[in-house]
Amino acid sequence: MHMPRIGMGYLAGKMEKQESQPGSVFIPMVYEQAQAARWEYKILTVDPAEEALPDEVRLSELGAEGWVMAGLLDERSTGKGKKIHYYFLRQV
Repeated sequence: MHMPRIGMGYLAGKMEKQESQPGSVFIPMVYEQAQAARWEYKILTVDPAEEALPDEVRLSELGAEGWVMAGLLDERSTGKGKKIHYYFLRQV
């Protein structure tokens, strides 16, 4: 049984419908259930007036433990504080 399919093709700078060619194989979409990833979070807070910022060695140690830096907040840029917050995450 021939099942008509409609695909999208790019032709002359615009998208247009294309009929499947006779003899082409229908490839079904397959879905599988996967558990959502679970994450663990770590915040490293530093007051630069009292301690040094994390250096390459400290950041490499965190990386070796599986931590990935996801963001950074420098309170000095907002005028609401003096601390720097480093946000890390890793998959559990």
